[in-house]
Amino acid sequence: MEHHINSVHLDIKSHKCTLCDFQTSTKSNLRHHINSKHLGQRNHKCSHCDYVVYAKSNLTKHINSVHLGIKNYKCSQCDYRATAKGKLKIHTESVHLDLRNHKCSECDYRAATKQSLKMHTETKHLDFKKYKCTHCDYKTNHKSFIKKHENNVHLNIKSFMCNDCDYQTSSSRYLTRHINFKHLGIKEHKCSLCDYQTNTKSALKTHTDTKHLGIKKHKCNHCDYAAYLKNDVLIHLNSVHLNMKSFKCSYCDYEGSRRSLLTRHVKSVHLLIKDYKCSHCDYQTSEKSALKTHINSKHLGIKNHKCNHCEYASYRKSDLMIHLNSVHLNIKSFKCNYCDYQGSRRSLLTKHIKSVHLLNQDYKCGHCDYKATEKRFLESHIKRIHFSTN
Repeated sequence: MEHHINSVHLDIKSHKCTLCDFQTSTKSNLRHHINSKHLGQRNHKCSHCDYVVYAKSNLTKHINSVHLGIKNYKCSQCDYRATAKGKLKIHTESVHLDLRNHKCSECDYRAATKQSLKMHTETKHLDFKKYKCTHCDYKTNHKSFIKKHENNVHLNIKSFMCNDCDYQTSSSRYLTRHINFKHLGIKEHKCSLCDYQTNTKSALKTHTDTKHLGIKKHKCNHCDYAAYLKNDVLIHLNSVHLNMKSFKCSYCDYEGSRRSLLTRHVKSVHLLIKDYKCSHCDYQTSEKSALKTHINSKHLGIKNHKCNHCEYASYRKSDLMIHLNSVHLNIKSFKCNYCDYQGSRRSLLTKHIKSVHLLNQDYKCGHCDYKATEKRFLESHIKRIHFSTN
């Protein structure tokens, strides 16, 4: 009873490790810690995978949770289940009670456990990631994440499937998040500055930092591009400077630097799925952000980015940069392989090849046998020839 009161209610941890800052209330726990963490003693091996552990009880928990899917401790406030009472306690305190008493000295991150704080510090501020993927340059501080990464990225093993769509993932947590967000519409985290909503606190923080605070801490070494996420800078480097586009369309020669771009391309171009419709005209798109850009630029006339050399203005900063490069700096990076044509955009080069070299005339007039290579040429023809007031 005295031991229970000291360890649980008074949080008295009289046994301290001389090699690190670990503390515990029992001598046996201290011995277990030293043998497993500092001496590397792991005598119990899993017969289903390469997991090795010092305590047999932990091996039993591993088999029950990972291989048998047994999680006996259920959260009373959500559908979370845990293999150990301690994990359920951490979940309840961090997620539902928001008890995160361990604060990072470098940023505003808070953790429910000292171990989580240590891991955060090592990965975010010290860039210490001891587990490396043998197939690519992916690194992490979680050994379990390496296995998930290999299954998901390299082996394409996705055991958790959505019953409502074709979504698949290697994590049950990601599947739950997907169902809540996509099918149930649960977005419990709301932005106080705009109407943005999301189902994760981290996504809300990213939104606030990027959209409202303009934080872009990762910069490109080759141009003035900057991003909030380091991964976005890597994608930028691969696609813009190294011209690496790993995601290829199986229907045409389109290549994208992100899987999401390829999915968007297939949905809009090949499947013609355009769920977002403009209420002011017949414009349709497969993206909510594209619809917002369309309305702001075409119907509301919002053009915040102005050229310093002429009266040109655009809604998007990227369009202004293309204008500067093509009109004032005469930079045309996209060259035709069949002639000396050069374009300032890849889309212009594609149009040139289709109309000049492939002679593709996909837009047909409904009033005569006229064909055009672009929609705007067909619209001009109809207005000029068939609906002319002269």
